[in-house]
Amino acid sequence: MTGQVLSFSWRTDHIIDDQTGSTWGSLGRATDGPLAGNRLRPLVSGNHFWFAWVVFKPETRIWAP
Repeated sequence: MTGQVLSFSWRTDHIIDDQTGSTWGSLGRATDGPLAGNRLRPLVSGNHFWFAWVVFKPETRIWAP
């Protein structure tokens, strides 16, 4: 599975992709349906606390639309 764009919905107690109806686990692996056994490509992310971040990056500004 490469390049296929999926969108997801929460149904009852499962994460289901809207395109194929496959069921997905919280770690990005399809557990049931046409895509069973496939994994989503992970995204690089960071979960930083503001007070720690701002000590090292004091020039950072918060932007809101």
